[in-house]
Amino acid sequence: MSEKLRYIVSELNTPPFSKKYNLISFDSLSPEELLQVLSDVLTEIDEANKIDIKNEDPEEITVWLLNMLRVLKYDPGTDPDGFRQGLVQGEKLIIHPILEWLFQNITELKKRAYLAKYLVKVEIPVEILGDRDVAVLYEQYEALIEQFKTAHKELTNLKAKSDHAAELRTDIEAMEKEKEIVLAKIHRMENKLENVENKEKFLEAAHKVRLERERQRELAQQRERELRALQELNEHYNTLTRQISESKESAQNMTTEDVMQKLEEQVQMNEYIANDKLPSEFDILKEEVEMLQRLADGPPLTQTRVEELRDEVEKLQENLAAEMEKSVEESSGTDIAPFRHQAELIARKKAEVAQRYTEAKAKLEKLEGELKIKEEAGGGKVVSDSEYSDYLANLKVRNTVYKAKKAIMSSLKAESGILARTVDILKQKSQSLSMVTEVSSYSDPENKSKDEIIQEINNMNAKITALKAHLIPKLAEVKKKRLEYNELLETHMESKKQYDAKIASFESKIAKLEQEVKELLKKDTADRSETSALQAKSDIIAALLERANSEEAFAHAKDKLSHRVTESERESEKLKEMLKEARLEHEKNSRQMKHWKNLHEIFQCKMKCLEEMKQKGGVVKKTNVAETLVLE
Repeated sequence: MSEKLRYIVSELNTPPFSKKYNLISFDSLSPEELLQVLSDVLTEIDEANKIDIKNEDPEEITVWLLNMLRVLKYDPGTDPDGFRQGLVQGEKLIIHPILEWLFQNITELKKRAYLAKYLVKVEIPVEILGDRDVAVLYEQYEALIEQFKTAHKELTNLKAKSDHAAELRTDIEAMEKEKEIVLAKIHRMENKLENVENKEKFLEAAHKVRLERERQRELAQQRERELRALQELNEHYNTLTRQISESKESAQNMTTEDVMQKLEEQVQMNEYIANDKLPSEFDILKEEVEMLQRLADGPPLTQTRVEELRDEVEKLQENLAAEMEKSVEESSGTDIAPFRHQAELIARKKAEVAQRYTEAKAKLEKLEGELKIKEEAGGGKVVSDSEYSDYLANLKVRNTVYKAKKAIMSSLKAESGILARTVDILKQKSQSLSMVTEVSSYSDPENKSKDEIIQEINNMNAKITALKAHLIPKLAEVKKKRLEYNELLETHMESKKQYDAKIASFESKIAKLEQEVKELLKKDTADRSETSALQAKSDIIAALLERANSEEAFAHAKDKLSHRVTESERESEKLKEMLKEARLEHEKNSRQMKHWKNLHEIFQCKMKCLEEMKQKGGVVKKTNVAETLVLE
């Protein structure tokens, strides 16, 4: 209930209402203020009907509210009379669900209210529809309603198509911009790669690096999922262990008498469910099935039949209310009424307890089934504390070995890549040097001797050796940096793991505190309701004491009530007389309507005969007193 109130208050505090309520201030609104809030919300849905509760007649307010809710198709439930009475009195139990329903469907309801202006037909009495001109106008009115429906459907379809086209146009423009950006990037990259040698190898290496990074990302995500699943399994294992220990402790503390008492309680509960609860529910379901079967087997319901059934239901409800009042009046003078009320309360509580017991038992069976399925999937065995700790220790050792091996593999891959790149560079330089040597030998073979060429080659080899010697410390430094990077990455992952664990513990603590706050709020609400009940009991006791001390006032109140009862009986007699007159008038009007219908059929028959005679070749001659048909 508090969640619903919080939702209603949050909606009222947002524009266009901006009421600035809180839970306490909204809950303490008077019935008149609640009705005004409901009126404001309905006015926001349909701005054409604005009403002020303070300045309007209560009957007009009731008619307006009921008409608006009928147009919006609100379901009042199984007790329309109680709903109507609660709405008039501004009861919270009636208005709060209405406000929640309105806020949840406000967009659809605005559309429904707009369409109701044009689609809800004007109710015209049958005797007025008998007039030909009125009937023609009413047919035109219905035709215009159908035209409006068609036009509204076409407008809705056009709006949907235009919105879809606008979305497609926006998507196409965004894709064109992205295409231009990608083409520009590709052009820039091609310009950069024009002067690069062996660019195919670089592209292949970049592709491999990208694949390895994606694989590394997938492995990291898989590791996080596995850690999360492991944490959930740990929590589930701890819960099951705690439940098992609690069950063992409770079993150890229980004696044979306690076990027998618990079994007797279970047997009594099962007997109550089997003998009282289930048969009553079965009878209710059987009655519903029989009623639905009768509706399915019977003829289709028309609007007149629905109205007749509604009238019968209202009459039965009135008779039931009268019988209940009569039984209450008869039982109020006896001493059995308090005991009967207490018995009803006990029976209701018993039914509620049985319902909760059934739900808890079904939930327990469901959890036991899930536990059995998980045990079968996991090998049918629940590990002990020592086995689980050994498993965690082995897992940590394997994880450490895996990280070390992975770091070594990464460093070896990096070193292999560097060495491969070095070999490629040296090969390119060797090829260029050989080409230069060949060109120089072909261009000027007589200027240099063989010893000079060998000397130059030795010098070049010495330079290459010096470059390799200079490159070896750099490679060692890169390897060292790679190891430091791996260590830092491992430290970062460990810190991140600790951080995630801290966050999870903090979130669990916050959830626990929120649960405690909710329980305290529930307790506060219960204490307030209990205080209100005690205050009401105190007021009742004070009123009874005052009534006992003043017998004269009691006699005066009794006379006053008797006078009211007498006036009510007189008013009831007047209403009965009015009902009798209305029935007589209705019968008279029905006979008159039947005469007019017969007369209308006679005229139609005459017109039909006249048309048939005209078709046979006759001529109608009209005078002031008669019409004559002359056959030619």
